[in-house]
Amino acid sequence: MASGGLEPEVARSGKPAGLPGRVVRRISNVYWVAADAGPEFACQLRARLRKEQVEVRIGDRVGLAEVDAINATAAIAEVLPRTRTLARPPIANVDQILVVFAAAQPDFSPPLLDRFLVLAGCSDIPAAIVINKADLVPAATLAAIVEPYRAIGYQVAATSARNGDVAELAALLPGKVSVFAGPSGVGKSSLLNRFDPALALKAADVSAKLGRGRHTTTSASLYPVGGGFVADTPGYSHLAFPALDPEGLAWLYPELAPHASDCRLSDCLHDSEPDCAVKARAAVNPERYQSYLKFLHELVEQRRTSRARSQKVEAAVKTTGGPGGGKRLVRIDAEQRVDSRRTVKQRLAELATQRAEGTLDEERLAGFED
Repeated sequence: MASGGLEPEVARSGKPAGLPGRVVRRISNVYWVAADAGPEFACQLRARLRKEQVEVRIGDRVGLAEVDAINATAAIAEVLPRTRTLARPPIANVDQILVVFAAAQPDFSPPLLDRFLVLAGCSDIPAAIVINKADLVPAATLAAIVEPYRAIGYQVAATSARNGDVAELAALLPGKVSVFAGPSGVGKSSLLNRFDPALALKAADVSAKLGRGRHTTTSASLYPVGGGFVADTPGYSHLAFPALDPEGLAWLYPELAPHASDCRLSDCLHDSEPDCAVKARAAVNPERYQSYLKFLHELVEQRRTSRARSQKVEAAVKTTGGPGGGKRLVRIDAEQRVDSRRTVKQRLAELATQRAEGTLDEERLAGFED
């Protein structure tokens, strides 16, 4: 966030006081900033921002100073407040998540696509769907993939990076910061190369043995594409849900959300509860409902495990010093407790006396622990 003497101007205009631009990539402590009108500049943070430990993310809107147009260098003098931010990878001011899947090679997986859509919903960033490699399946098969998602309100673009058919995707890009997300091997980098061959992003074929792609994107960068910016992100192999209450899952399904508040039970999970408005009214694709149930049970188990872990922690901790303060100490189970220091000293003194008197019972020492 901007600070110092620049704050009032930013607050009035919403624009940086210096040359405006957007951070598009970072290598070590060097940031590349695409100026709104002009080339990219290699930049470092001004000392003031480093001292204040201001975080700069890809996608941040910044103001540049000390601009050297000949050598294409500058300094980042301020960072504007962010709008929506994607946590993984950390990209600021994201307008939409484009979930990219292949119609074939690798095989299209509705449950996996549903998982990506739920994860996008958790980030509170609008999502659209891109089905690449559309040329590899018959028209009827492509329609069976695309239409169920269009019917529930998602924008869906069918593309073929190999054939250059990217018109539907191109319509989604102008004026927006978009993030490509999806499994490896579906053609995210190939789509960007089709828009701008000069990018020459590395792409890899799908493994015939494993039936899935290999990771070729290792970090996130923003590329000027189609009148906007697009980030190609690494493919994901582990897609755990964040901390999400099971009751909130239905609100991330467009076809379930309109009916979720009409159930008789306020905490209805839309599974086996009576008088469930979602099950009675929502027109749900059977595969979508099965994915919902799978994710629901996963979240229920996740919450159960979290609560059990929390109870174990609380059982192992005690607070001393009265209410509203004091120390938190580890609570020792009864079978693991040892005598107090005072008691131990008394026993030691007693044993020492007995030994001096020659009356010490050696068997008593066997169970003595200091």
